[in-house]
Amino acid sequence: MEKKEFYKETNFYFIIIPALATIWAVSTWVFSMPTAEKKWQRNLDHYAESQTQIERILAIDPERLDIEEQKGQSAKFDYATSVENFARVWKIPSSSYSLQARREIKRAGQITKSATVQINPIDIETFTQFLTAMMYRWPDLQCDTLKLTKQKDGPDAWKADIKLTYYY
Repeated sequence: MEKKEFYKETNFYFIIIPALATIWAVSTWVFSMPTAEKKWQRNLDHYAESQTQIERILAIDPERLDIEEQKGQSAKFDYATSVENFARVWKIPSSSYSLQARREIKRAGQITKSATVQINPIDIETFTQFLTAMMYRWPDLQCDTLKLTKQKDGPDAWKADIKLTYYY
């Protein structure tokens, strides 16, 4: 039997097609299923993490739920309230920070209000979470200067001096 005649045999196709389908099904089961399970677990972990972040956002700023009702109205920014709220969320005791807010001034046709915040002692992770959350919540708030000074109290004890400016 020649090669060309071999391909014309119907028994060849009755054997090769089920064999290829079986190989495809087994390879899918062996390779694709574990990958899909890993992706599924990663998505579940991401979901749990995002739920934690949502709870934090709601703890910091519950009025975000009423954002549609507040459309066109800007929430009134106040340094004392904002710093106190964010410090409470990040468990920074009121005895560890001081705030000196200055009056509103008009500069280049825009109203600004600046303040200086000192936090002592604080660890780097808590400080970055505190500052990032504040800057994220108030997009018109800018950090003009930031000075971190290492303290001798421990390996992760710092003093933070922050100069903030809010643009109305």
